[in-house]
Amino acid sequence: MRVRGAVQRGSAGPAHSQSLSFRRVLLCAAAALCLTIGLLPVSSSVSGPVAADDGVTVFLRVEGPVDADTFRDTGAYETIWSGTVVVPPEVTVTASTGKQYRLYVEDGRYLGTRLSDNSTYDLGPGDDSLGATSILAALHQASVEGSFSYEISDAYFPGMGFYLRGVGGYRESGSVGWAYRVRNDSFAPAPADSFDRFLLGYDSMEPTSPHHEVIVYYGYGINCRPLRLSTDATIVACGEPVTVEVECFVDDGYSGTGTWEPMQGASVCVGGDCCVTGPDGSTEVQFEETGTHHLRASAACDDDYWYIPSDGLTAVDVEGPCQVISFTMIDRGEPGINFGPVVCGTVDAPELGQAVEHGAVTLVVGPETTVPCNVQVKADGGLTSAGDSVIPLEGMTWDTDAEGGSATVLTTDYATVAGANAGEETTVDVWHWLTIPADQPPAAYGSEFYYRVVSAAQ
Repeated sequence: MRVRGAVQRGSAGPAHSQSLSFRRVLLCAAAALCLTIGLLPVSSSVSGPVAADDGVTVFLRVEGPVDADTFRDTGAYETIWSGTVVVPPEVTVTASTGKQYRLYVEDGRYLGTRLSDNSTYDLGPGDDSLGATSILAALHQASVEGSFSYEISDAYFPGMGFYLRGVGGYRESGSVGWAYRVRNDSFAPAPADSFDRFLLGYDSMEPTSPHHEVIVYYGYGINCRPLRLSTDATIVACGEPVTVEVECFVDDGYSGTGTWEPMQGASVCVGGDCCVTGPDGSTEVQFEETGTHHLRASAACDDDYWYIPSDGLTAVDVEGPCQVISFTMIDRGEPGINFGPVVCGTVDAPELGQAVEHGAVTLVVGPETTVPCNVQVKADGGLTSAGDSVIPLEGMTWDTDAEGGSATVLTTDYATVAGANAGEETTVDVWHWLTIPADQPPAAYGSEFYYRVVSAAQ
């Protein structure tokens, strides 16, 4: 929900107004509830590279633009190819000039031979047991298996290495081009090495082995940040909620390190049905059909960054019989909860959109719901201002009666406000009031409210 309002010192004080962010309850699909909560996630796993008799194995995906002409504004990606490849210990590639180069390891040295004149260049130390397992070799193998094209320039070889000019018909243009990221257990940086100089499976690389995943992507280099997705369960009963967390990798420059941080506003999609993550990077989804459902996270670009979608490997197995919980939230008045300017010392200021006939919000459990349910509400904490002043949690109350005679203080744990029977439409109105301490500093304050409907068996 969204709150508008501010605290005034005295009736003659300035009337400030500011949007205060509240988490929004969304419907992901018909008869499915989507909302944001914070639970400990179970990390998804991707098969990492393994040094075997047949080489290094790695999961590689190529992410291109949905539309190159509008990519700067939308940041929309589509997967050109993804899959597990065995990186060959040596590879022969063809540059845009038509010249061919053999990349291989021999006697502990990584070598590149131009076949047109047999000129051989020493590219650094190599491991004979692993071979020349470069990003370029992995991309070449993927192009063979996936039947897509790529184009490299040898204008900078051997000095700065090969330059990837295009993949799948999408060529570099101006400031937009092709780059790659390598993911290990902790990091997913964009190394400064050229495509032929980063060797997969090598501990000498940064990030170090194991290298779980390679992302070859179109965009603006390090300003394109990868997303990852995890769930708090991989097997659920049909109709039970699953908490999904989306994180974004924030680079520490080109050091090879960085941090995974919660991603607000990311879309979590299963097929064409999507939910949106809240400020803590999480959302809750329910499935209406049994089977294995793969989840993928994506996000539109903002003023500073573009976002590479998650790999789509995370899956949830949904077992029957199915439960259906239909939940609709009607927000009264202006969008969001709105207390307006409130004078310090005011007791039980009502939310502006509520009336005797209806609450600040109306929560409806649909008749298609198949299990007994509980309608619940909670707060994220006390209202805080930009200057870190806090209106105590005790100042926020709720009731299912317009008089508020038995109003209850909001807590950070879900409280059940009403029950709902299976197969019946149940309508619950929730009224809210706000009490401001007399000595509260004037400011705009915000917090988070959550509304949800869950099976009574939970």
